[in-house]
Formats: sequence, structure tokens, C-alpha cells
Amino acid sequence: MAAAFVIWVSGGAEEGGEDNAGSPFEGKICVMPIGDVPEDDVTFACDVLAADLGREVVVTEPLPLQDSYYYAARDQYSAAGFLAYVEANAPDGAFRAVGLTAQDITIPQLNFLFGMGRCPGKAAVMSTYRLDFYCESSVQRRARFAKLLVHELGHTFGLLHCRQPLCGMDFAEGYASLDYSRIAFCERCEANLCELADLDAEERRKDLEEVVKKYGLWTELGGQVGMTPPPEPADLSPDTTGDFR
Repeated sequence: MAAAFVIWVSGGAEEGGEDNAGSPFEGKICVMPIGDVPEDDVTFACDVLAADLGREVVVTEPLPLQDSYYYAARDQYSAAGFLAYVEANAPDGAFRAVGLTAQDITIPQLNFLFGMGRCPGKAAVMSTYRLDFYCESSVQRRARFAKLLVHELGHTFGLLHCRQPLCGMDFAEGYASLDYSRIAFCERCEANLCELADLDAEERRKDLEEVVKKYGLWTELGGQVGMTPPPEPADLSPDTTGDFR
């Protein structure tokens, strides 16, 4: 399995990060906490992302929360604002930049978002704030978190929402659909991801399985069935509901 190295270094200023050529981020996945994020969540995200994309993961010092991204009337932060914040501060050479926040995020037309990924692009942002809602256990919360991570990174490779409701790239309209979907992508989405990210499908499944078992999520995620790609959707037209989950 790809190693997840947790390395804390400066992420730069708000308006454009510093030139970090030769830094530990070169060619790696960069996890960028926004505000205070529990260390356990950061570590878990690193492990899942390393398995998902077969890359080493490094972590920046937290980016401070910015009032300019805050919707006071809704007591929420702008998901699009946070995504732009991550992109502006992503160190040069990072393979992907993942903003991770414990704050509630949204866009104007929705009540809240689990996450948003640039589709296609190199950055995503995701929130753990809502993962505890209607949640029966810490295992269920982590299972949701793992699905969110692989889903948003899928968007960065240009994968749109899938019409197969079991696929990890299905649009989560709420908690029921998030819990229903698998962490595995359907055959078509998996093939597209592996081609675009230069991954071996069997090796990726094996790495994800190791992480799932490491954190005791095997049963919660459906065991071997849950790790197996569901069939391609009968309707192959893309679901263009957005680059968010």
C-alpha cells in the first residue's frame, strides 16, 4: 500500500502560495486542513487517499479560517470559496490538493455540502461537519468519510456523477444515498479513473481493502460485495448535477 507520510509544513499565504519547488509536496497528494481539524481525521484521510491514488500524502499546517468565506446569515462557509482558497495555496508540484475542514460548508442553492471537487482539476475540499448527523457509530462516520474522499478525488479526474446508485461516484442527495452507495466505483468509473490516474485497478482495490480492514470498516462497507464494482449503469449519459457530493 502507498505510504501516507504526515508532514507538517507551511502552506503559504491566502492570495497565492509560495513557490515550493523541491518541497516534500512534489508529486504527492497534499492534505490542507482549513481551521482546526482533529488529528485522527487528518490521519484517516491520509491513509484513504494514499490507498485510493497510490501516492504518498503530506500535510500542511492549517490554513486559517477567513471571514470572507463565511455566510453569517447561515452560519456556514462557502464551499466554492474554500476550494479557491485551497487552489490558491496549493504548493507547486502537488499531484492533488485536498482541503479538509470541520466547518459546515455550502453553496447558495443547497442547504449544505459534504464536499466539492474541481472537475476536472487538481483540488477538492471536504467537510466532516455533517458526517455525525443521523449517525449510529464512529464506524459509520468513518465509512461515510472514506466514500466522500474517494468521490471528491474522482471529480478532480473529470469523473461526473454516475447514474448507478451503488457506484461511489453516485450523487449523494442525503445520508441515505451516501450510506447506500459503495466505496467501489462501477466498472466504467473505475476504468476511467485508473486510466486517467495511471493506476492498476486490482492494486487499487487491494490497497483500499487494507485501509478498510485497518480501520474496522469491512462489515460497515459491505465486505467483499461492497468492495466490488457494481455493473455499469444502464443509462450511460452523465449526471451533470455538479462537481459536489
